[in-house]
Amino acid sequence: MSTSGQTVEQSNNFMALEPRLVELARSAVEGMSPAVHVLTASDLSGVSENAQHTPAVHIVYGGYRVVADLGMTVKLEHTWLAVAAVRNVAKARSGAAARQDAGLLLGRVAEVFLGASVQGATTALAMATPPGARYSAGFQYIPSAFKVETIFRKKQPQ
Repeated sequence: MSTSGQTVEQSNNFMALEPRLVELARSAVEGMSPAVHVLTASDLSGVSENAQHTPAVHIVYGGYRVVADLGMTVKLEHTWLAVAAVRNVAKARSGAAARQDAGLLLGRVAEVFLGASVQGATTALAMATPPGARYSAGFQYIPSAFKVETIFRKKQPQ
């Protein structure tokens, strides 16, 4: 959970945790049938809803807030979303089947994320209140949110 061994540039990279979270999500869905895609915001850019891969877990950066400003060092709390995205047209009118599928998928991911240590972070992943779920024509999206802290440092002149 420490940032030791990293350059200031590496530890100050706001997106450095993304590939590590993708790997965690992949470990959570490994072996599921049908296979679950783990996608980032860049994977989803420009993809229409009907053309997206499902079932999937979307790893999306949700922003940050300053926890402590210590002058040349700032403690940041980042929010990351893991969104279960499924398509199930059975009971499409109510969305009941899609909700069940998404709920099970998200449960697997949330269990792996909760309390996980991620290289580059100074705290373990902690669950937070996510944005609301969304249903659209057979597609169900249920997000979970996780907070994690990092340290941002001003690079010292040489």
